Amino acid sequence: MKEWDQKSLDASEIEEKIDTDIKLGAIVSWGPDKLPAGPEVEESSEIIIVEGRADVLNLLRIGVKNTIAVQGTSVPKSILDLVKSKETVIAFLDGDRGGTLILKELLQVTKIDYVVRAPEGYEVEELTRKQMIKVLQNKRPTRTDHFSEEALIKKEDINNFTGKEKVLFRFLKKLKIKKKDIIIDQIRNIGTGMTVGFDRSLNKLFEISVSELFDKIIQFKDSKFLIIDGILTNRLLSQLMNIDIKFIACKNKEEYIRIPEKIIVFYF
Repeated sequence: MKEWDQKSLDASEIEEKIDTDIKLGAIVSWGPDKLPAGPEVEESSEIIIVEGRADVLNLLRIGVKNTIAVQGTSVPKSILDLVKSKETVIAFLDGDRGGTLILKELLQVTKIDYVVRAPEGYEVEELTRKQMIKVLQNKRPTRTDHFSEEALIKKEDINNFTGKEKVLFRFLKKLKIKKKDIIIDQIRNIGTGMTVGFDRSLNKLFEISVSELFDKIIQFKDSKFLIIDGILTNRLLSQLMNIDIKFIACKNKEEYIRIPEKIIVFYF
């Protein structure tokens, strides 16, 4: 990695240097997904993975040219292939819940040697020259407990959840669900009048209308987690008892319904 200039620059000096710094290398569109990247992303033995184009641009301002952006929470396959050829892989992510979600995804699907986070509440694209140099110098190896699944969950800003979501988080923890964000995000984004089912590994099995659920659920016997934008009725619950459902999230329940102890129900 480039030796960064250690000198402190005030805001006016940074602005004066921006054009010069950017000329050190221009952003390129890399690979089949046309991902924003620094011009040395292929030739460098070290790579820095960031979230978006603006992050690549900001790092170019301090002469860092071996960056590539994932452009979302789902890591493109082309990045996974690129990483295999690199000696060192660094994740440099925002200091918010979005950055934590991307970090969890990266740790699950590829090798990450070091992690760098922007200060809490800041995005990488917002950092000054001095801030970027400081956090990059303080990168942390991933082979510590600091980046275990449990530690990342503890670091996740629970205050970003609503009161009900905090209850949901505890329910999912009780069920020993590692990828809690999949369920939480699906509940947040469930379509009107729709139902979504997941298997034990949280693979999505179906997405159908609530009106179709009673007749079709028996076709999806591997369903373990069910999200319903509607009411849980006695009739539907009796049908769900024919498969081993572990968790149901729904708007409400029918009056006088009796929920079996083996099923956790969350009302959103």
